[in-house]
Amino acid sequence: MNKILSLIKTDFNTTFGLSSIAYSIKNKKNRWQLILFGIAMLSLIPSYILIVKSLSGMYDIYAQIGQKSMFLLTGFLASQILVFIFGLLYVMSKYYFSNDLAHLVPLPIKPSYIIGSKFVTLMVSEYLTSLPIILPFIIIYGTKNGEGPLYWIYSLLLIIFLPIIPLVLASIVVMIFMKYTNIGARKDLIRTVTAILFLIAMIYIQLQIQTIAQKSLVQGSDFLVNLIKDSNLLVKKLGVSFPPSQWAALTLANTSNLIGIINLLTFIGVAIITFILMIFLSEYLFFDGLIGNIEVSASKGRGKKIDTSDLSRETKPYVALAKKELIMLFKTPVYLLNAVGGVIIFPLILAFTNISGGDESLSKTIEMLSVDMGYIALACIGFISALGLINNIGSTTFSREGKCFWIQRTLPIRIEDQILGRLLSSLAVQVLGILALLVSLLFIVKLDLLSIILIIVMGLLGSIPTTQIGMAIDILRPMLDWDNPQRAMKQNLNVLISLAVGALYLGGLVFLTIKIIDKFYLSFIYGLIAVIFILSSIILFKVLKVLISKQFEQLE
Repeated sequence: MNKILSLIKTDFNTTFGLSSIAYSIKNKKNRWQLILFGIAMLSLIPSYILIVKSLSGMYDIYAQIGQKSMFLLTGFLASQILVFIFGLLYVMSKYYFSNDLAHLVPLPIKPSYIIGSKFVTLMVSEYLTSLPIILPFIIIYGTKNGEGPLYWIYSLLLIIFLPIIPLVLASIVVMIFMKYTNIGARKDLIRTVTAILFLIAMIYIQLQIQTIAQKSLVQGSDFLVNLIKDSNLLVKKLGVSFPPSQWAALTLANTSNLIGIINLLTFIGVAIITFILMIFLSEYLFFDGLIGNIEVSASKGRGKKIDTSDLSRETKPYVALAKKELIMLFKTPVYLLNAVGGVIIFPLILAFTNISGGDESLSKTIEMLSVDMGYIALACIGFISALGLINNIGSTTFSREGKCFWIQRTLPIRIEDQILGRLLSSLAVQVLGILALLVSLLFIVKLDLLSIILIIVMGLLGSIPTTQIGMAIDILRPMLDWDNPQRAMKQNLNVLISLAVGALYLGGLVFLTIKIIDKFYLSFIYGLIAVIFILSSIILFKVLKVLISKQFEQLE
């Protein structure tokens, strides 16, 4: 027990930087970072309030048809699926790519102790993901429905155990995956490609299950009669896609009777049993998947001839830097899944949703409303520009250098080349996102050639300032002292700050577009947005030159 507690304490400290934060507060250092964090949080409040208001309207709709419990199912399903998806990325990084493994593995510590301590830390991290989602659903339902103390006690217990089941499932999937893909010289590539395909397949299957359940529910001859008779009908029918969310919803919808306590005990009991199962399996799976990740082969490349013709070939510094960035992204599974996976998966979700929707699909809605193709292209440009923030490449470009950051400072590379090279790497990933979006749109609308050209050109133009915003934030406070690659990208405050600042930038453009969209031709609006993108890029380029030059001189 002392070993596991000591491991948890150490992992907490290294993951969240508790000692560093305490030192900074005690010595009044980096106050400006706390202020910047506060501003970033405040900037997200208006958007969050708008989302909560829309959720309140959703509750009223379910209440009108007597299916208020469906509102709870939506919240639990969204939060647990998100925990599972992010859990796949976090688990792979935390269990297999953190630097502390080189010190922990040789020690006389059981694999279950290592996994157990890392799981606890991950579970705390997942609260940051799940709480902003599930709390509005619980609070809106509880206050509007006039629930008593028992409801709030049950809610607290459900929130505590909420991340366990999806995180356990993610852990088991990753451990099995790592064990049986730990083969060959290109195992990292095999793992990454397989992981992306698995995520895509999982999203498609989830959407298919929900669509089938919805259609079978509505097509039933006694649907309306059953809807009136059973206030939990939708939860029971649609909750089959992920039973733990169904148990949680039925718990809070039936706090005054036996059904509530039965579902609560089922939810908690399954969470505990699955956690024990994961700990048991870790003894047989963990080390087999880990071998090779913390070793360096001395014979790698032995006997191969070096092509000396490449040594004399001159490469532009910014091109070489862009190649280096892309190699780093594609060779590190955690970076690839977060940066590239995000820009590909979001467009594919649109296509899967449309394919699964049948007569209620997005394409049918667009056809029925006769939406102008110019407006669709305009929305796609905004979407691609937002992907420039979501891919996190710009907001972590310097942080990913880690302890090797000093190399960039000493290389004879101009600041302009530093900016161009890092921009090019982000735009290369954006091209993949644009291709994924265009492929997805084939299943939704028929785009003409002009719209495709506008989406590609304007989308890339919009990605430049959004990437530069992230770069500016990251060079101001690079996170260079990390023990695993996940911290550089997913536990980096720069990502959140960049999202907030970028959201303000794009939000301002959206507001301007809405105000003038009825007063000017679309061609004028496209031209105006292009001018704003270009001017923003030039201004931010000059700002970055000053910031990078200054930080390269001052950073230790």
